[in-house]
Amino acid sequence: MIENFLIQCKTRKMEVLQFLVAAFGGYVFGIIVMMIIRANIVEKECVTLGMLIGMIILVFMHFFGITFSFVGEFNMALSMGATRKSFVGSYALFNMVELAGLELLLFALGKIELALIGVIYPQCEIILDVTQYFQWKYLLAVIVGMTVVELFLGAAILRFGMKAFWVVWAIWMFLTLVPVKLSENEVMAAKMHQLGEQIGLENIVQYLFAAGVVAAVIMAVLGWNLLKKQRVTV
Repeated sequence: MIENFLIQCKTRKMEVLQFLVAAFGGYVFGIIVMMIIRANIVEKECVTLGMLIGMIILVFMHFFGITFSFVGEFNMALSMGATRKSFVGSYALFNMVELAGLELLLFALGKIELALIGVIYPQCEIILDVTQYFQWKYLLAVIVGMTVVELFLGAAILRFGMKAFWVVWAIWMFLTLVPVKLSENEVMAAKMHQLGEQIGLENIVQYLFAAGVVAAVIMAVLGWNLLKKQRVTV
C-alpha cells in the first residue's frame, strides 16, 4: 500500500498542480469581480466571493477530472502488474489526502480574503463568510463522499461506458432541479415548510447525514464489486 501510495504521489503531481492553478485562478477572478461590484454599488455588503468561486471551480474540476482519470489509470496500473486492491486503496488514499490539502488551501485563501476586505472596505458588512462552514465534520464528509462518488462513477464507466455517466448525471440533475421547482410552487412550498417544522431542522440534518452514509457504503460496495470483475482493456 505504501509503495503504491508513493507511486501515486509521483504520477499525480501534475494533477495537483492543475487543481492549485484552478483554485488560485477562480480565487483571483472572484476578488476582481467583487471589487468591480463594490465600485459600482453603494450597499455596504460583502461576501467571500473569491473563495466561493475558487471552491465551485475546484469541485467541478476535481469531480470530472478524477472520475475520468481513474478510468485510464486503473487500466494502466493493472496492465503493469499492480493488484486491484493495492491500486484502488492507494488511489483512494491519495485522493483523500489531496482533497484535505485543497480544503486547507481554500480555508487559508478565505481568511486572506476576509483580511483584504477588512483593509480595503473597513465599513463593509460580511453577509456570507464561506470559511465558517469549514468545520471538521463537513470537511471529512466532503473528503470521503467525493472520493467514494468519483471512484464509483469511474468504476461504472469502466464497466458500462459513458452510458453510466449520463444515467448518474440525469439522476443528479433530477435531485437538484426538482426540489427547486417544487419550492417555487406556493402550495408545495407551504407543505414542505410545514413538514420541515414537524420533523425539526436538527432531525432533518441527521436523516440526511444517515442517508448519505448509507448511499456512500452502497456505492463503495458496488464500485468495488465492479472493479473486481473489470477486465483490463489496455
